[in-house]
Amino acid sequence: MNDAYREQVAGIIADREAATPCPPPSASNLTIANRRLPVSVGDLLPAEVEQLRFVWQGLDLDDVLSDEENEVEAAEVVDAAGTVRYRLYGWNYGAGYLFPPEGTTPVAAGAQHDMEHWSLAQRDLFAAMDRALKVGGHGFAQPLNFCWSNDACWEGLER
Repeated sequence: MNDAYREQVAGIIADREAATPCPPPSASNLTIANRRLPVSVGDLLPAEVEQLRFVWQGLDLDDVLSDEENEVEAAEVVDAAGTVRYRLYGWNYGAGYLFPPEGTTPVAAGAQHDMEHWSLAQRDLFAAMDRALKVGGHGFAQPLNFCWSNDACWEGLER
């Protein structure tokens, strides 16, 4: 992905000021760790292979990963004890997926840089992910917006 484009999108997301100044106390303290750019299935853990095959159904995963146009990123999302709580994926043009450590049921997914709101139960997680991405130093470069503070995004959703 063009670095200038990535920086512009990241700036737009950062400029969306939160109506609530800080994440709620109920939001977990998560950290993004072990970020990498896999170029083949051999660069992935078995759970990551299963999850990305689920996402890229019908395509050869080695072909997807080796295509520089995709620039697939993989990272672990860990808690304060270092336990993997989620697996985060992103690739060019703002695609993002958040999965549990095992299994193929996404916890969150999005396109065009915005993660979709499915349930009110996601709100604390979105706050935690927003905070984790903003900390920096983790190397995850695909700009993803885990909007948690805009009440309009959550209206009409059930738990």
